[in-house]
Amino acid sequence: MGTEPMTPPRELSIARLRQEMKDVCYLADDLLIASFDLHDAMPAQHSGFSAIIVVGGTVRLSIDATEYEAGGDTIVFVSPGQVLRIVSSTEDATAFLFACSQAFLREIQIDLSASLPVYMRLGKQPCLKISPQDTQEIRQGFQFIKTILRSDKERYRGEIIRSQFTAIFYLIVELNMRDRKQTVKQGRGEVIFGEFMHLLEQYRKQERNVAFYARMLNITPKYLSTVAKNVSGKTAACWIDESVVLEAKSLLRYSGMSIQEIAYALNFSSQSFFGKYFKQHTGYSPSRFKRRGD
Repeated sequence: MGTEPMTPPRELSIARLRQEMKDVCYLADDLLIASFDLHDAMPAQHSGFSAIIVVGGTVRLSIDATEYEAGGDTIVFVSPGQVLRIVSSTEDATAFLFACSQAFLREIQIDLSASLPVYMRLGKQPCLKISPQDTQEIRQGFQFIKTILRSDKERYRGEIIRSQFTAIFYLIVELNMRDRKQTVKQGRGEVIFGEFMHLLEQYRKQERNVAFYARMLNITPKYLSTVAKNVSGKTAACWIDESVVLEAKSLLRYSGMSIQEIAYALNFSSQSFFGKYFKQHTGYSPSRFKRRGD
C-alpha cells in the first residue's frame, strides 16, 4: 500500500479548477467538466460535489484518509468538504471530473426519495462499479452538456444543462439501485434516516419541525439530527428545509398557482412569511424565481 504525501489539501473552487484543469467546460462558478490527470493530481478539498469517472486503468485514492481502489468504469463520489488524495495510478489510468457547487444542486428538481439511495451510499461506499456501456451513456450525457456549453445558445443554456444533469443523476440512481445487492447491510442509523426521508416526502407540505418527525419515529429530535448528520452529512432541519424549498420551486414553476395559494398549500401562515423563508434558502424572492422560469 502506498504512503500518502503529507502535502496539505488545497481548497478548490470551480473558478480555480477552471484555470488548472485540461479540456475544461464550465457554467459560471456552478458546474465544471474536465479531463482529470490522475498522475499529477494534488490533495484537494472541494466545497461542492464532485464525481470522478474512471474510464481506464486503475487508481488508488483516499477520501478523508480511507483508501479505495478504482478500476476502469468506476464512478468515485466525493462529498462537499471531503479531502481527496491520489495515492497511485497505473500508466494507462484515465478519468474525467464533474464538479458542481452546492448552489447548482439546489437548483435541480430531483425527488428526495430518488436521491436517498445515493446519499445513503456516499459515506460508506463512494466507488460505484458500472459496465462499459453505462460509462458510455454517462459520457454521452456529459458530452451533450459540453456541446451546449460551447454553443451559442445562451437564453436557456442554464435550463438545458440542469435538465440534462437531472437525467444523468437519475441514470446514476438507477445504477446505484442495481448495485444495492452488493452494498453493506444497513445499520440502525441508515434505517432511521430512510424512514425519516419517507416521512418527509409524505408530510413536507404540512410540517417543518424536527420534533414532529422525531415523534413519528419515537426518538428525540437531537438523536434524529445526529443520525441524519452521520448518515448524510446534513442535519434533519437542513433536509426539511431542502424538501420544502424543492416543493415550493416545483409549485412556483409548474403549478400555475399564485404565490399566496402556494404559501397556504405549504402551510405558511402568510405570503410574507413564505417569501422570507424562500428567499433565505434560495437567495430569490418567490416572484423573482417564478419569473426566471417564464
